[in-house]
Amino acid sequence: MEVEHLGKKFRRGELFDTLRDLIPGTLRRLRRKDTERDDAWFWALRDVSFCVHRGEVLGIVGANGAGKSTLLKILARILRPTTGRLMVRGRLRALIEIAAGFHPDLTGRENIYLNAAILGMKMSEVRERFDDIVEFAGIGPFLDTPVKRYSSGMFARLGFAVAAHLEPDILVVDEVLAVGDAAFQAKCLGKMRDVAGEGRTVIFVSHNMRAIQQLCHRAILLEQGCIVKEGPPTEVVEAYLARALSHGASGECALSMNPAAPITISHLRLLNERGNVTTLFSRSERVVFEIEGFVNEVGRRYIIALDIKTMDGLLLFRTHSFEQPESYRILDKKGPFVLRCYIPAEFLPAGRYEVGLVVAERGVCEFENRHRVMAFDVFQDSPLRGSDIMTTVGLVTPDCGWERVC
Repeated sequence: MEVEHLGKKFRRGELFDTLRDLIPGTLRRLRRKDTERDDAWFWALRDVSFCVHRGEVLGIVGANGAGKSTLLKILARILRPTTGRLMVRGRLRALIEIAAGFHPDLTGRENIYLNAAILGMKMSEVRERFDDIVEFAGIGPFLDTPVKRYSSGMFARLGFAVAAHLEPDILVVDEVLAVGDAAFQAKCLGKMRDVAGEGRTVIFVSHNMRAIQQLCHRAILLEQGCIVKEGPPTEVVEAYLARALSHGASGECALSMNPAAPITISHLRLLNERGNVTTLFSRSERVVFEIEGFVNEVGRRYIIALDIKTMDGLLLFRTHSFEQPESYRILDKKGPFVLRCYIPAEFLPAGRYEVGLVVAERGVCEFENRHRVMAFDVFQDSPLRGSDIMTTVGLVTPDCGWERVC
């Protein structure tokens, strides 16, 4: 695959799905023709060039809105580029959105054959791989059920199984694997390694930096529609994390959320035990998170969660407000609120960590899910001696009780 000076331009606010919308929209455009401004257009992608060779795994990383999905849709020929050109040699299969390419009224079995026909495969080829597809997807009992009754996880499993086992020359995978459980994600990563080992090409988009580093031979970093870094995955991931976390380097992050949401978060702060805003903590002190926000609607089961991760995106643990004895009651009053969350001393080994934020209504929906909001550092404030070295082994070091019982 070769991409040369690819660009994609969109007009803000122009989307007409029905004749009812098209007619008044066209009249509005005619009236403002003479005063139309250039800023009505924006570039989702600009001057993107790269080449992917046979058997290579290319990772694409970037913040939300960087242009990753737009690029993949152009590679899959769902969208046409505004500028530049794309050359693809071989059969391409894209797994970009859950349920994409599936007919909701057809069963899982029928959709497997439908996808194979779209790829131009013979019926005999599909029969040879059919059992492997079903086994990988793990949907055997529901194979003859219409897929409109599948969960998002079942859709993801079937979609990936079909895409990977129908042996395209180029496999394009977006972040749809995020809906699967940990075992299925590991299974998918192993399958993508096998696909690349068979001499086929994989283009992989993910927010999982550990998966990018483990799977990819090369990576590119997109920012505001442009490639700002290309090279070995480790270097690209470091550049991405440095850019993504730079706005939270002060220990205080101002967040912008939809003001119409029933609950909003305005600030997230990192405090030491003296109440000072900081990003540097010793192992012997607690890490304090202060969350400031506003409840607009009461009577709903709100949850605020913090994800603590390593710098390559490995989730160490999640803590949330529902863990408290008061449960939902700490967020049941209308108006402003300030919550504090404490990570106990000696729990995290020395190193750098990043923080994710989730705001949700339990069992209903998420209002906000930010993978990376800020970062902080933990340092060893006392010299390591003898057996003390063993206390820093592992990803976390909880204070576990020991006693002799006999």
